[in-house]
Amino acid sequence: MLRVLNSLSLTFKLATLIVVINLVGIVGLATYNWVDQSRTMLGLSQASWGKDTNQFASLAAGGVKWGKADAVAETYTLYRDNPDLDLVQFAALTADLKMVNSWRRDGVEGLAADDAITAALKSSPEALVFDESNLGSGVVSVIAPLPRDKAGKISGYVYTTWSAQKMQATVKRNAMVSIGAQTAVITVAIFAFLIAMRSLVGTPLGTLSARISALQAGDLETPVVYQKNGDEIGFLARALEQFRRDAIATLADRQRAEEQQRTIDSERARNSELTEESARTQRLIMERVGDALALLAQGKLAARLQDLGPEFTQLRQDFNAMVESVTAAISSIKTASIAVENGAGELADQTQQLAKRTEQQAATLEETAAALDEVTVTVQTSSRKAEQAGQMVGEAKAEARESAEVVRRAIGAMDRIQSSSSQIGQIIGVIDEIAFQTNLLALNAGVEAARAGEAGKGFAVVAQEVRELAQRSANAAKEIKQLVAVSSTEVAGGVSLVNETGEALLKIEGRIGTITETIMAMVASYREQSSGLQEINQAINGMDQATQQNAAMVEETSAACHELLTQSRVLQQAANRFDLDGVSEEMRRVA
Repeated sequence: MLRVLNSLSLTFKLATLIVVINLVGIVGLATYNWVDQSRTMLGLSQASWGKDTNQFASLAAGGVKWGKADAVAETYTLYRDNPDLDLVQFAALTADLKMVNSWRRDGVEGLAADDAITAALKSSPEALVFDESNLGSGVVSVIAPLPRDKAGKISGYVYTTWSAQKMQATVKRNAMVSIGAQTAVITVAIFAFLIAMRSLVGTPLGTLSARISALQAGDLETPVVYQKNGDEIGFLARALEQFRRDAIATLADRQRAEEQQRTIDSERARNSELTEESARTQRLIMERVGDALALLAQGKLAARLQDLGPEFTQLRQDFNAMVESVTAAISSIKTASIAVENGAGELADQTQQLAKRTEQQAATLEETAAALDEVTVTVQTSSRKAEQAGQMVGEAKAEARESAEVVRRAIGAMDRIQSSSSQIGQIIGVIDEIAFQTNLLALNAGVEAARAGEAGKGFAVVAQEVRELAQRSANAAKEIKQLVAVSSTEVAGGVSLVNETGEALLKIEGRIGTITETIMAMVASYREQSSGLQEINQAINGMDQATQQNAAMVEETSAACHELLTQSRVLQQAANRFDLDGVSEEMRRVA
């Protein structure tokens, strides 16, 4: 199909396309006109049918109300007897859907049965209703309610069916007339277009096609027509003329190229002998250069090129200069490799020594860190013990204050002894009890002082003295009991002794305060020492980590030195492959 279409002329293709497009347009426009006219005519017909049905409802209201079928039939007699008025069915029903009168025209399809009419009125329509469901059969039904009674209720319904065949025939006839007119106009337009296409496009394209065929056959002399046209035909003609001119120029260029090729062939034949002679000379030179390169490949750097002729002087000089440069480079490499090997060996030895010293330093730092940990623990323990001693001294100070209070009470008791001899026995008992308590306090103070260690020695001496004083007080009380007769004299001595005891206790309290301040200062000092030792310990740990890292870096450096030593030896072995003997001697001739 595509091959057949491509074989047709452009004019025929365009004409066919235009005809198809216009046919589609005619069909679309005809369909639109058909639908539009159908709706318009149906609207007009429904208005007329609705008016007639309302008139039937008004005239048949009395007959429906009283059930008079004949009276109802008189309302549509004219339409029933005249088929041209399009009425094909009539039915009158009461409000409770009882059929009063019913009529159908014979031979008409699509009419509703009585049951269907009753079903359509069950919705109790209160206005005019059009039923177009049977429009395909050529009929339209209309439902109109009867006038309302005095109670305002609808008294019944009128159901009519009208034939739409004449309306549809009129619409069809108008559509066909419209299609015929449009077809005639489009046919004339297409015929005129085809004549114009053939004159303006078909004939020029045919002429240009014939000229293209002539160009393919080799006709480059005949000019191309239609070049002055300003349309696409003129553009094609001018392009074809340019192609003709280019083909003429190409043909001339081809002829000149053939002439030049013949000249080149003759020159090539003359130069063939010169080329062969030059090739022999080049082969000889390449053999000499190959021999020299073979010696160089064997590592013999004394090889040099001798006279190769004036044409290859620059080659000889460049080759010899290259060999001398390589010789100097190899000599420098040998010297440098020896120096690198020696330096790498010394660097490896020093690195090993540095590694040993670094390991020793790391071990020393580790031991120092461990010792500082022990010192820190000892200082912290001493700080805790000093705090405990401070607490004990505070307790001893409180007990000394209680002892002072006891002494003050003893002084009061002595005064009362002086004022009342009758209570001497009771006072002696009190003194004895006070002496016992003082002895216990002194004993406790001595125990706490022993726990304090060196810091509590002075307090132990004082406690011992207090204990001895308490013992003497007890002895004195016993003597007082035995010597009641001389109590007045001894009371004065007892008062003096108690006063001395009070003063001694006050001194003890002051000394205990001094001891407390000293111990608190020691605790603060221990705390500062502990904090400083912790900071020192952290610093030493950091130094230990840095030393470990340095040791690792030293090991890596040592490994790198050994690798450098190995590579320098490899380089020296590679340089030893070249023979430098005889380089300064008379250059060898390579033949």
